[in-house]
Amino acid sequence: MTENKMDGWLFIDKPIGISSFSVIRKIRRILNIKKIGHAGTLDPFATGALGIAIGEATKSIDYISSIKEYEFNITFGESKTTEDLEGETLERTNKIPNENDIKNILDKFTGIIDQHPPKHSSIKINGQRSYKLARKDINFKTKSRKVTIYEINHIKQLNNYTHKLRVKCSSGTYIRSLGRDIALRLNSLGYISFLRRTKISKIDEKGIISLDKFLELVHIGNHFKMVLPIESVLDDIPAVYLKKENAIKFRNGQVISLFDKFSDVNTLLVYKEKKVLGLGKIESGTLVPIRMFNI
Repeated sequence: MTENKMDGWLFIDKPIGISSFSVIRKIRRILNIKKIGHAGTLDPFATGALGIAIGEATKSIDYISSIKEYEFNITFGESKTTEDLEGETLERTNKIPNENDIKNILDKFTGIIDQHPPKHSSIKINGQRSYKLARKDINFKTKSRKVTIYEINHIKQLNNYTHKLRVKCSSGTYIRSLGRDIALRLNSLGYISFLRRTKISKIDEKGIISLDKFLELVHIGNHFKMVLPIESVLDDIPAVYLKKENAIKFRNGQVISLFDKFSDVNTLLVYKEKKVLGLGKIESGTLVPIRMFNI
């Protein structure tokens, strides 16, 4: 079967109980697309915005905004092996914080913070996925990493043990680790009992579609409207428009002297008229090609 040609971004509302890779496999199969990628996975118990890059859009994955937003619940009183509701209970405590306790320490989790990823995660320890080592009860530690928390707020108390929070953070932030560390800061224990990604880049919940609904649209051939052009997702990146001669040079991978020699810009969207050609950067006044989109 001939592979279909499609290029762009699709944002699926990932359902609970299914892995991100299972969603991607379903999309790949039904669209008959080989080139497909993602802008950050979600745990099987989590729901919400899953950014899927199709075709030439896979070349833009590293350039989509890394800022993400989540709503999550912390249930206090016990710790779990996986730091979420799917794990087995490790310890229990009678120390249960209240709403004011939580609000008073959230500023400690704002800005650049150090975070140890969960042992049940996909990071590699000496070449092996840490979750595989954890399942074998092998004793190890995950390395601390720096992540950025732009904003974190307490939303409401749901019951005696569970509180809902909202966070705006950098890519690479583990919400399970965040929940664990908030509980520990309060001399308690806790785990994530609900997690939903509400925004990725500029795409919020209004811009995502359920997996089942998208599959329905594919069957009736009305799914194309849900696949966003690459440039619409990267519209926070500065743009430069080239005339025909320079557009040909750019396509051929040639550098082009266009700007003041002191100009430097890390990333630019490059167009010929209204057609996006690719991504470039300015170094000492010279436009240097980075990625070409064969659209």
